Amino acid sequence: MIAVQGVYDNGRIQLSEAAPMEKAKVIVVFPEAEMIEKKQMTIDAAKKLFEEFTGSIDRDINERTERLGALDEKYAGIN
Repeated sequence: MIAVQGVYDNGRIQLSEAAPMEKAKVIVVFPEAEMIEKKQMTIDAAKKLFEEFTGSIDRDINERTERLGALDEKYAGIN
């Protein structure tokens, strides 16, 4: 999973940075009410959010290796 920031506005999401791929299914996480009232994320809230997703984004993803690994897992019982 890769985290990317953006802005939600009336049913549309505009990313604040370049997307890592052209098309993907996504999960949208809305900030808690206390973050919305301030209209800017505090340092503590940003650290908390970063820590929540750190395990997901601390490595580069090699798409070919991931696909080959998935195929190995899928057909492991056939050998």
